[in-house]
Amino acid sequence: MTQLQPTIATAPTALSVPQSASKTTLADIVRTDDEPTHLLHFEPLSAQSAGLDIPCDPQGRVGLDALGDKLRNDYFFARALIGRLFAKPTVKQALPLMHA
Repeated sequence: MTQLQPTIATAPTALSVPQSASKTTLADIVRTDDEPTHLLHFEPLSAQSAGLDIPCDPQGRVGLDALGDKLRNDYFFARALIGRLFAKPTVKQALPLMHA
């Protein structure tokens, strides 16, 4: 009969990150304090409901960390109700704000 030898577990070594790796996050790209260039538009399925526009990048990615609490909650609400209250979202170019 063969006896098993106990093994000692070792911690995995940390992976090194190359110096050339970018540390830019989506929140840095999609800023809500600047004028948004694109909006993720949730069209309502019924005429009585209102649509919803969320700032995004040209590919439709939303920077959740850059959104305020209310806008982030509205975004999650609209995403959860695609097909019930809202149609599939589309990306549209934002109109520039008129400054006085």
